[in-house]
Amino acid sequence: MKKNNLLNFIVLIVLVFSCKPSQRITTSWVNPDRPQKNYTTVFVAALMQNNGIKYALENDLGAAAKARGFNVVKGFEIFPPNFNKDNMKDKDLALKLIRDRGCDVILSIAVIHEKSETKYVSGSSYTPYVGYGPYGTYGMYGAGFYGYYNYWSPTLYSPGYYTTDKTYFIEANAYDMETQKIIWSVQSKAENPSGIEKSSKEYTEMLFDQFDKERKKIKS
Repeated sequence: MKKNNLLNFIVLIVLVFSCKPSQRITTSWVNPDRPQKNYTTVFVAALMQNNGIKYALENDLGAAAKARGFNVVKGFEIFPPNFNKDNMKDKDLALKLIRDRGCDVILSIAVIHEKSETKYVSGSSYTPYVGYGPYGTYGMYGAGFYGYYNYWSPTLYSPGYYTTDKTYFIEANAYDMETQKIIWSVQSKAENPSGIEKSSKEYTEMLFDQFDKERKKIKS
């Protein structure tokens, strides 16, 4: 019984510490000299080479913007999958394509830095005392080698292993279409994000929660 209680306690501790958010905002800034206008149509662009992440982010961000009353044009609706800063030959043409769709604000998302750290997690050995009796150490002597080994082996030793932590630093910028002035900027950090779909939705929710807070401040 004591053994089960101990294992349950360990599982609970692991769950508590693994539930911390994998993404968080580090800084946010609203330009005090931004143009004083009401924006209606946003162009959403995820500036990433991975098309799976790009499409997921642009779809999720677009849906969140629509839910707040904006019209939305997504990057992949205008530009080909291989469109990026390296093959964007004509800046004026790119901006014209966005402007022709009626966009008055641009929201761009980019990973500005990536950090990987590999570390070794050492193994652990543990021999708990659970007392004598039919379910204790003494009682298991009569179960033969296999019974004794099968009972204790899960708690005797846990081998070490290597793990790699990945941290992504992400920046979202909103630009006024007419002046190209930056009007809003949000930097965030994602630690070991899991899965494109889940990470994209987490990021979108976090970013637009921040947007709602700052829009409320501006209007008050």
